[in-house]
Amino acid sequence: MDWYHKFLRKLAHFQVEHPIYTIILLGFLTLAIYGGVSKVMTVASLEQMMPKDIEEIKAFNTLRDNHMGQDMIAVVLEVDRDSYDEYGILDIRDKQVFDYVEYVKNSLELEIDILDTYAFSDVLHLFEVDENNYNLLLDDPTVKKMLSDYINDDSTITIILATTDVSANDPRMNLLSSKIKEKMDDIGHPPGIKVSFTGTPIIQQKLGELIAKDRASTKWISTLFVFIITMIIFGTFTSALVPIIVVSVSVAWLYGTMGYSSLPISTLAGGVAAMVIGIGIDFAIHIMNKFKYERKKGMGIKHSIEQAVVDTGTALTATSITTIAAFLAFLVGQMPEMGRFGILMAIGIGHSLFFSLFGLPALLVIEEEIISKLRGRVKFGVEGEFVLKTKKESCKK
Repeated sequence: MDWYHKFLRKLAHFQVEHPIYTIILLGFLTLAIYGGVSKVMTVASLEQMMPKDIEEIKAFNTLRDNHMGQDMIAVVLEVDRDSYDEYGILDIRDKQVFDYVEYVKNSLELEIDILDTYAFSDVLHLFEVDENNYNLLLDDPTVKKMLSDYINDDSTITIILATTDVSANDPRMNLLSSKIKEKMDDIGHPPGIKVSFTGTPIIQQKLGELIAKDRASTKWISTLFVFIITMIIFGTFTSALVPIIVVSVSVAWLYGTMGYSSLPISTLAGGVAAMVIGIGIDFAIHIMNKFKYERKKGMGIKHSIEQAVVDTGTALTATSITTIAAFLAFLVGQMPEMGRFGILMAIGIGHSLFFSLFGLPALLVIEEEIISKLRGRVKFGVEGEFVLKTKKESCKK
């Protein structure tokens, strides 16, 4: 490991001598990799989370390839009991609803990913329905029995069913779900009727939205909590800000890597950012704490950074390698989702270690330099334990 110690020592010296260049270099690299953040895909399809070589799944995919396995999208029409519209519909079998259902069916069938549509209007067309016999058909016992497949007993709810086979393809599924919702918004609905949507593609799209929302919220909440706790422990704003910058950039690199390498995020991996922040802040605190300890002993900045990077960095590297190996063991399992989670955690931990060794030391140097330039005689350092003297005071002595 002597070669590694020499490498870390040179890395530490470079950051002490060129802290601004170090941050500028990392800034340019961060901007470059940040372009991948917008390319991060969200996987909500259950099929994408399961192994494809399982016999049961292979059999289902065979059916789907032969147009025998299909997913359902349901447009639910319900009498709105809370409606105050004096012209509101009270019976879902109303002729206005019939005409509306027909129009919706025809509109849905224009979508290329919609295979077939079904609704109670199909039953009435079997009996050559028209304006004159519509109400008579509704009272026919045979028709009533057939309509029960689409209309509930008290005639307040009906459904329009549409079949599709896009659930295994998240982009197509999300596009179709969005188109259907937009189409229904444009069409509107009869007075006194509520319209809602369900079905596998609709649910999976909603799941994808929740994953994206939780990904953002957990990231910012975990960052805030870590910042507050770190500031309480170390007692100064900058002592909390510096490590937070490191872990935040680590997460940005993780998402950028995911985008460029087409690694999607799903339910299991939705909280990976919070986990990387939790692990990364440990790395940063260990480095920063060692630096503070050396400074308290009266050591110079160069020596303190070197000790923090070489001694603590060696231990953190060993810890990171073992942790990464543990997460990569997930690849041995059959579940693709577990494998993706292991890869993402391994990448995140690697980024956190990198920035703790190359980036954090430069920030610690810049922190002290900024404070020393802002004030002539002031306590400074990570905990404010040293006193700087102005040039005038130094000359007097």
